[in-house]
Amino acid sequence: MSEDKDRYRPRRCEEIEGKGISLFNEPAPPDNVSTLVRPKQRPLHAVLVEALNNTQALLTRLETGVVVPRDQQRGVVRELYVQARRQLQALAACLELDGLE
Repeated sequence: MSEDKDRYRPRRCEEIEGKGISLFNEPAPPDNVSTLVRPKQRPLHAVLVEALNNTQALLTRLETGVVVPRDQQRGVVRELYVQARRQLQALAACLELDGLE
């Protein structure tokens, strides 16, 4: 019974070393992240709509305010905001095209 309790207690770093895979020795994303392969290619319209929705969500989040630890990082966040707005405009324009396949 004591082994069961011992199994679920937090381990110290020294105890984990040499025991195989752990969160400490796994690569950080995106190297260890893979996408699911879709058996059928999605229509372009569906991909564009999803990208539009994701970009709109990103803009909404950026507009609610972003805090960065250093002033030098503000420029990067500002550039992300500007590029996301441009992408949103481009995606909306593409979705309005006739005969897009």
